[in-house]
Amino acid sequence: MESKLTIQERLKDLRVVDRGLSLEQLAEQTGLSKSALGKYESDDFKDISPFAIVTLAKFYGMSTDYLLGLTENKNPANAELQALHLRDDAVDAIRDGKYNKRLLSELLVHDKFQQLMVDAEVYVDRIADSRTNDMNAMLEAVRQQVIQQYAAEDRDLHTRTLALAQIQTAEYFKQGAV
Repeated sequence: MESKLTIQERLKDLRVVDRGLSLEQLAEQTGLSKSALGKYESDDFKDISPFAIVTLAKFYGMSTDYLLGLTENKNPANAELQALHLRDDAVDAIRDGKYNKRLLSELLVHDKFQQLMVDAEVYVDRIADSRTNDMNAMLEAVRQQVIQQYAAEDRDLHTRTLALAQIQTAEYFKQGAV
């Protein structure tokens, strides 16, 4: 578990690690004085003006609450909620604690989560059974062509193989399961 950073550590970390800026460069880009910025990052720091906090939060693209150590989330509260495209009931389910929030968060950042989402999309959007139906239609068309062109019978090895190669989607996908 990570320890909480102090305000001074957060400010320095954002400047040096995240942006690779010197105090001079940060001062130029924010309009805040180099000496004030240096004081904010020093151990003997006592007070930071609301103007400076808001200016730095806007510059770094994060919440003032993060800079002040009130939250571990860098993004402004609710600013990105619309961009997540979550339905109201999904937000309510998360907010009301219907799910383990820590576990949900770990799931979302897991390296295999994207694959899980793609697999779920294939199932939910019925992509797999649609492609299976396409494949079955092609196999049946070839089978019919073989029967016509070579006067083959359904008992013929090749036509029977083409018939048995077709996948019955009902065996793999429950209709109406979603």
